[in-house]
Amino acid sequence: MNSNISNPHTVYENAENYWSRCSQDVDGMLGGFAKLHQPDILLSKTFLNNLKKKGIAENFDYALDCGAGIGRVTKHLLMPFFKTVDMVDVIEELIVRSSEYIGTDDGIGEKFVEGLQTFEPPLGKYDMIWIQWVSGHLTDDDLKEFFQRCIKGIKPQGTICLKDNVVNTANPLFDSEDNSWTRPEDLVLEIADAAGLRLVAKNLQTGFPKEMYPVKMFAFKPKNPVTEDD
Repeated sequence: MNSNISNPHTVYENAENYWSRCSQDVDGMLGGFAKLHQPDILLSKTFLNNLKKKGIAENFDYALDCGAGIGRVTKHLLMPFFKTVDMVDVIEELIVRSSEYIGTDDGIGEKFVEGLQTFEPPLGKYDMIWIQWVSGHLTDDDLKEFFQRCIKGIKPQGTICLKDNVVNTANPLFDSEDNSWTRPEDLVLEIADAAGLRLVAKNLQTGFPKEMYPVKMFAFKPKNPVTEDD
């Protein structure tokens, strides 16, 4: 199935149904692979620390966790770096469960219940928008448009980070179980470029099983600098 179908409503609906049936714990959020949690967070922290050292990520006041689920990434990755973290997920039950999983409201900001295909980040609010293991649920066009809304959602020195699986094939692969696409890296970068983003850093996730698709981390900045008036 092409990752730019003209009417994705059924795919989005099926994906929502899939995630609503998953267990509301780390194992459920990782598709039954809870063992990925530790190496995932470790390498993501290394990636953020490198962005900080290189001056790519300068401020750490507000972050947005996209596809946040119960708050696994919010709690273990973003909260140690940022003063306040907002969360967005399409499944209300997971967002509700996040209060119990995270265990504190100190450092948690707004919680949005909406699919990324329509979600509009608050204008000019975030130092970083983190998008992990959720971009494959969007068509190419919807991902491009979401990137464009993210550009409007970051501060002038803000950064947009994407972490997801990639494939070494010419075309995206569709998973009929969770209703998502896994894209070639070239296509991910092509969509980001079309949205008005430039790549400023990337890294390969290590410590995952060899039979998994590779997982890459990308950091983007707008090609045209965001201003306070945008």
